Amino acid sequence: MYMSNTASDLEQYLEELARTARPGDRLPTIRDLMRRFAVSQMVIQRAFQGLKARGLIASEVGRGTYFRLEGEAAGSPGAPSPAGRSVLLLRRSISITRGRVLIEGLQRRFTADGHRVLEVSYTDPAHARTILKGSPRFDACVVQSSYKTITIDLLAALKEKCDVLAVDGAALAGADVEVVGMEWGEPLAVAITLLQRRGHSRIAYATTSQPFLATQMGRRRFDHLQATLTGTELQTIAVPHLPDENYEAVLVEMIKAGLDASGKLPFTALVAWGIEDGARFRALLQEAGIAIPSQLGVVLLGRTDLANEHANFFDTIGCSVADQIEYLHQAINARWTDPSLPYGVRLIPVTTYEGQSIGTPPTADALRKSVKTRGEAFAAGS
Repeated sequence: MYMSNTASDLEQYLEELARTARPGDRLPTIRDLMRRFAVSQMVIQRAFQGLKARGLIASEVGRGTYFRLEGEAAGSPGAPSPAGRSVLLLRRSISITRGRVLIEGLQRRFTADGHRVLEVSYTDPAHARTILKGSPRFDACVVQSSYKTITIDLLAALKEKCDVLAVDGAALAGADVEVVGMEWGEPLAVAITLLQRRGHSRIAYATTSQPFLATQMGRRRFDHLQATLTGTELQTIAVPHLPDENYEAVLVEMIKAGLDASGKLPFTALVAWGIEDGARFRALLQEAGIAIPSQLGVVLLGRTDLANEHANFFDTIGCSVADQIEYLHQAINARWTDPSLPYGVRLIPVTTYEGQSIGTPPTADALRKSVKTRGEAFAAGS
């Protein structure tokens, strides 16, 4: 057996195969080559792309990656070329900035690769199925659902129309679909550790009470921390809304409801998932008389490269939309290169944005002064 562990030896091996293989022979799978040469998936994909650019190999769903038949031209029905494929970007039509930025980024990436890209917005699964009925077949589709259920019948319709199907968000597992998303338990744990290091021992975690996989994983991590951490009091604020449903206002009302008669909160720090408009969230807290960070330290769980979320103010831990775009792009290209790859969930890395919203826990004197100041302001206003 040929054994090595360098990218150059991988390329030499593939060159030798190309010279000796019969037309139509399949290449070894990416997973097999990763084990054999101890190189990353991206190194192997680049080597495959080099062979494709020279017209030596082709990939086809259901057939895998194979050496070209004699006289077989790029773009023929039996061997679609690496460029010139068709990609459908299916986006739910709501005003979530992250979804728009992600779709625009994917459109730029696939267009730059020479592929044909169609962006379509839909209101609900029934609307999406209607759209698909009149659509041609696509080589790939990315579904951006923004917190709503992707129904089984919609998945079935998409599988009939698309060779490769990818979902934005960790919403599906165990299906023949590429899934790229964030497991929110990890950034939650990072946020709580950060607050502890700043001296906070009474921390609230605000998230939606609506059950879906990504936030459920975060809630499970929180329950574990709540049961195992010593010297830190953790509590939950379960918001009965999703981020596109006036989430910030509802959360602030729930925080206000927790103020005692003296205007003191039962916690000194808050970790909040689901904030779409950071500037609005900050303004609502100020209107409620809650000063950030002097009275309440805040860490958002969200997208660290979106200013509409962190508002150039909130410390934010989560992921970047840029990484989401990159991982979806990689997932589809990997499936095109080797359709035999196993399906799974690709979890994007945790990133941070350093803001000015944490501070240290307020002292008792500072709290009394804050309450007195608010009372004087109220009396003057009356």
